[in-house]
Amino acid sequence: MTTHSSQSESLLWSLTDVSLNWASGTRLTEVNLEIPAGVTAVMGYSGAGKTSLLNLLVKFERPDRGTVLRTGSADDGLDLFWVPHTLGLWPQYSVLEHLTLVCPQAELHQFSPESLLDQFNLKPLAAKYPGQLSQGEASRLAVARALASHARVIVMDEPLVHVDQAHWPAYWKVIREFCQERQISLVFSSHSPELVLREATHVVCLEQGRIVYAGDVNELYHDPPDCQIAGYLGPVNDLSKVDRQAMTDNEKSPRFTRPEQLSIVSDDQGFYEVQDVKFSGSVEEVTLIGDGNPQTSPTLFHRPARSRLRKGERVSIRLLLLFLCVLFQTGCIDDAPQLTFSETVQWPVPAEGLKVPAPRSLNVGPGDELYVLDNAGRVLVYNSDNDLVRQWEMPDFEIGKPEGICLLRNGQIAVADTHYHRVVFFDQHGKVLKYLGELGEGPGQFIYPVSVVQDPAGNIYVSEYGDNDRVQKFSEQGEFLLEFGSVGTAPGEFQRAAGIIWHDGKIYVSDAVNNRIQVFSDEGQFLEVLGTKTGGLSLYYPYDIAIDRHHNQLYIVEYGAGRITKTDLSGRVLGVYGKTGMNQGEFLTPWGLTVNSKDQVYVADTGNRLIVKLIP
Repeated sequence: MTTHSSQSESLLWSLTDVSLNWASGTRLTEVNLEIPAGVTAVMGYSGAGKTSLLNLLVKFERPDRGTVLRTGSADDGLDLFWVPHTLGLWPQYSVLEHLTLVCPQAELHQFSPESLLDQFNLKPLAAKYPGQLSQGEASRLAVARALASHARVIVMDEPLVHVDQAHWPAYWKVIREFCQERQISLVFSSHSPELVLREATHVVCLEQGRIVYAGDVNELYHDPPDCQIAGYLGPVNDLSKVDRQAMTDNEKSPRFTRPEQLSIVSDDQGFYEVQDVKFSGSVEEVTLIGDGNPQTSPTLFHRPARSRLRKGERVSIRLLLLFLCVLFQTGCIDDAPQLTFSETVQWPVPAEGLKVPAPRSLNVGPGDELYVLDNAGRVLVYNSDNDLVRQWEMPDFEIGKPEGICLLRNGQIAVADTHYHRVVFFDQHGKVLKYLGELGEGPGQFIYPVSVVQDPAGNIYVSEYGDNDRVQKFSEQGEFLLEFGSVGTAPGEFQRAAGIIWHDGKIYVSDAVNNRIQVFSDEGQFLEVLGTKTGGLSLYYPYDIAIDRHHNQLYIVEYGAGRITKTDLSGRVLGVYGKTGMNQGEFLTPWGLTVNSKDQVYVADTGNRLIVKLIP
């Protein structure tokens, strides 16, 4: 067993040599555990003992051996509220009465139970009874009732398990903010690594009634004791199973890496051959075979921008060491000042059936309307209050989704329809007006266009990648004018040209795989790599770039590092914000960003499936 705790933390429970039996065997064995104040998640496969542990904490059951001590409880106010897996609703009371009956009288003059019902979308059901509710509605009521109790500690057994996961982020935001404001501690069980990473600071992992890990969530994610325990928080790579000849920088590699710390790339001289590929939309599972030998067939996980590997292809394995340096704080990047924001607002894009799509590209239009592209092939338009006001679908999206959107001075919306090798022009209501481009390598043709920008004269610039890495310039009417850039690593060459902006006669291009921003004149002359004159700029997979309202500061979003870097026009770093992760203030493979007229920064937090608004 691995345990980590701080004596300085305020403890909620202390369990010593606890065992719990039942008729057919043992449910919990020799549990020694301290649960601190804050947010603790309990994880384990079905039958591991999660419910048994929670039952002991709330005294629904008593241990057959050992002691369970509740520490730090107080005499005034309600100390503990429990949401069991059966929900425990009262059939004789209405939805509203469930909240008013548990709410302390002292709180009622400042707190409205109706407001909680509204936040959990239960207000229209206020007069109904539990027998008239769906399972999802009943699950939401059980959680809303627990919050309404204002108990110091809330214990929940798989809360919202019957609610579709498309709405989890919104409901968990209510739970998080309610508890933070009132300093309420949470203990909850869950099977979801994403939920635990997002909401918990402490995690308890159970296996067959025994605790195999208890400690900090981030420590388990970034520095796990072994591969099996690491798996509680999602896919992990055990590099001891990989032939070191296959890896770059193999002397510096740790034993365990998460998908975002590893890249598997096409390489004709690669040590491994792809045997099988399964792509789930954010993580790709790749089974490899070394030199035709079935005995050397590791299965690895990485986070590609899209699935491109094919069976039989030769590959090499690349450790993303800059990112590892950030994780383990080895001083690999300069100590840049931290950007601060007064408020963070985040929300998911609308569900598509049972799936929650992810945002990919953002841009701001007149009146600070926010235009969003998601990976369901939709254009979504939000007003400045973050309300969705209209949406439409791309003409085609079965074989791939668009990646770049631009608001033109004539009111049209230009979208880089990446996998259909064209730019699509819409009116403000989603009607297709015209197309630009087709598949090819010649002037006016594209392979994978990903970003569109317009200069004040009306000229349009389109960046693309896919063995055709370049930027093309067109007149406002779509006439080809010029192109610049090619595939490579030299100055003026690109490996995955991505986000672009125009400013003061210059084009700034995110050169993602080369980890740099390149600057050209808008006539195509290479000028510099951003930051060269200020001592260099450390970036990791910069996917998009934006400029502030005063046009003197740049914002760069880094897909690989999960952060925003702010610089002046010379590339001098002014501050950074965020890191890779699933908590507030962290990003997971962010794809795009934009800045509105109030210098509010919007980020397409693609891996976390959220739009994030950062308010100065």
